[in-house]
Amino acid sequence: MRRTEREILNSEFMHQVLRDATEIYIALNTGAAPYILPVNYIFLNGSIFFHCALEGRKLDLLRADPRIGFSVAVDIKVEKTTTPYRSVCGTGVGEPVDDPKLKNEVLKAFAARYNAPCVFPVSAAKFANTGIVRIRIETLTGKHSRPDEGPRPVPHFER
Repeated sequence: MRRTEREILNSEFMHQVLRDATEIYIALNTGAAPYILPVNYIFLNGSIFFHCALEGRKLDLLRADPRIGFSVAVDIKVEKTTTPYRSVCGTGVGEPVDDPKLKNEVLKAFAARYNAPCVFPVSAAKFANTGIVRIRIETLTGKHSRPDEGPRPVPHFER
């Protein structure tokens, strides 16, 4: 990391950012170029979970290569020439959640986090048609811009 003074190595900082953010950008490998998309998610028991359909491009790419890159950021506020933020980037391995008990726990956590008007227990049909993917985190990097740093001077460029 170029700006090492902004790097955060504290796992609690990184876990708090993962708990605070509401969307995560995941990058999957297409073989030609990364496929990046935002998904809502939860951070639960040291893993990241997102829900999806049971078929589609995300799952096709994960079956071909389960490696995932991801990024979240919170507290972003552009202020003239500086931008305070807290962010986490990382890598992991994606895998479908097949265990019904874990899947139910994750769905309840989603409903609570996003104030969804879900009724539990979820109907057997809805439960069967909802895919859950777990990202087993392998690496995490935290970074932040301290608001107390103040604005940096804008470089003057000769024309």
